[in-house]
Amino acid sequence: MARRQRGAMFTETLPLFVILVAVTHGGKDKPVFSDEIKEIIQTVHDECVAKTGVAEEDITNCENGIFKEDAKLKCYMFCLLEEASLVDDDDTVDYDMLVSLIPDEYYERTTKMIFACKHLDTPDKDRCQRAFEVHKCSYEKDPDLYFLF
Repeated sequence: MARRQRGAMFTETLPLFVILVAVTHGGKDKPVFSDEIKEIIQTVHDECVAKTGVAEEDITNCENGIFKEDAKLKCYMFCLLEEASLVDDDDTVDYDMLVSLIPDEYYERTTKMIFACKHLDTPDKDRCQRAFEVHKCSYEKDPDLYFLF
């Protein structure tokens, strides 16, 4: 029962949480989160690391613009979207849902960044490659706004 409740918490709070993580990171300083948010971050991070086997260093390097061409890293990025309930059954990312969750003060800047990159998410590539290309492009468009946990 506790596991089911926790799953419900992720389903309800994770999409908003992922957007907040993506848009509240101001520069190179780590954002400050409540203990509850830290727990959600750690749980999602651990789950996606376990699913993909990505190296922690590769995740950290992305915040500095170093995007290693690695299948594990690429699938980690897709896993985050999947865990945030931003992907449908056909592995299509719902960018409209994503931007609808962005707080007003970050909406314009984040929407500009996301929509400048979503064209890279095309069905001729596998889902992990698509996520990677959108993440990399997002960093290139606005490195101070980009954050990967």
